[in-house]
Amino acid sequence: MTQKEIIFHSSAIIAFVFLPVLLYPHPPEAENVFLAAPTIRDFIGNALMMIFFYINYYYFIPKVYLNKQYFVYAGILVFFLFLICWLPSIITGRFVPNNFSEGALPPFPHRLPQHFTPKPSEGSFIMEVKHHIFVYGIVILFSILLHTRNRLLKAENEKLQAELFNLKAQIHPHFLFNTLNSIYALAIRKDDKTADTIIQLSEFMRYLLKDVNQNLVSLEKEITYIENYIDLQKTRLRRSVTIEYVCSGNFSSKQIAPLLLFNYIENAFKHGVNPEENSKIRINISLVNQLLSLEVTNNIVTQQNNESSLYIGMPNTEERLNLLYPQKYFLNIKKTEATYTVLLQIQLL
Repeated sequence: MTQKEIIFHSSAIIAFVFLPVLLYPHPPEAENVFLAAPTIRDFIGNALMMIFFYINYYYFIPKVYLNKQYFVYAGILVFFLFLICWLPSIITGRFVPNNFSEGALPPFPHRLPQHFTPKPSEGSFIMEVKHHIFVYGIVILFSILLHTRNRLLKAENEKLQAELFNLKAQIHPHFLFNTLNSIYALAIRKDDKTADTIIQLSEFMRYLLKDVNQNLVSLEKEITYIENYIDLQKTRLRRSVTIEYVCSGNFSSKQIAPLLLFNYIENAFKHGVNPEENSKIRINISLVNQLLSLEVTNNIVTQQNNESSLYIGMPNTEERLNLLYPQKYFLNIKKTEATYTVLLQIQLL
């Protein structure tokens, strides 16, 4: 549990336990509302409900409710209902069991101020604890809904992780083979770029196989990875395409989910290059304050397969954006007869 989560849970517990002071009715004759018997009773009741909430969330729901043991779960709920309603009233003397004779002291009288007087149970007990019953029902419903929501988010995250794995697998195999062939050609010519190209390919593969498994990566490393990819494409494609790449901003100390930017750049190379046509790719990456912008434009060229119109990976990337940066990104894809342009802006955390 992170520090933020600990602070959030602690604040929620304190606020809920002290809720009786603000919302619940108190006897007008009580000089100190904190020492009034109904307030003490409600403090204890709310504390018991918070204990039940966490036990229910972490144990009863996954172990009993989700295993379809509904009768057992119902019995547990009834038991805790009686516990939450009766125990605080007995401790504070607001409810006297039948086995106490008239005038007998309630349990633990030495812990209570003198103005704590036992209340008869006939007729008034249900009225005194009806708000506990109502809040208890809300606690049950909220814990089930929260657990269901978190399960759905976990399943969605696992789905996106699987899609990320598939996205890595979609890096075109021909790119690797053609890059190796280009490196081989450089080596035959004893070109000075051979060693640098091998290092770039090595860093590219290391990032792809290792770093992208993290939830967040350094933005500076992500940009370096993209630049290595672009340089490798320049080596592989040579004069087949005109590449314009501009990058500006201070990327240090910033983080981003891996492969979000790369997917749109990779698609430009996949579907915007044809040696027999005018192939041009423009890539612009900038960071102003916390706003990261990516603009990729490629010419629409003829492809030898139907894959050119699919732009594989785009829906997967948009799903990841919705989950990881909700309400904090802007995506605009514009297609004309000649060009295909992607504009992505992300408000980094």
